[in-house]
Amino acid sequence: MTAVILAAIGSHLFHIERGSVSYQLYNNAVTYQLLHAILVLWLSTIKQSDFWVKSAMFSMVLGILLFCGGLYVLVIYGKTSISWVTPLGGSLLILGWLNLSISGFQKLIKPE
Repeated sequence: MTAVILAAIGSHLFHIERGSVSYQLYNNAVTYQLLHAILVLWLSTIKQSDFWVKSAMFSMVLGILLFCGGLYVLVIYGKTSISWVTPLGGSLLILGWLNLSISGFQKLIKPE
């Protein structure tokens, strides 16, 4: 929901010029937020989540907040003192995917 709202605000309120670097950054933030939110929602439906799936969900939610939030702040306010959260958020998204991969490989090696 918030990604759709922020996409609408970005296109109507901020008047970000199409094709500009700011437009691309904002569009990336919305896209990453939507895709990872869908993944987190799907992961939350797994009945028997193991440590790695729960860790992936936690990492991805925090990663969405920091990575996408950092990009939104960068586009709206420019580089600020909290710009360092963006790469940290990206690292958390990567960690989430790694944790999800570990869970999947464990299930391949040792099926329940």
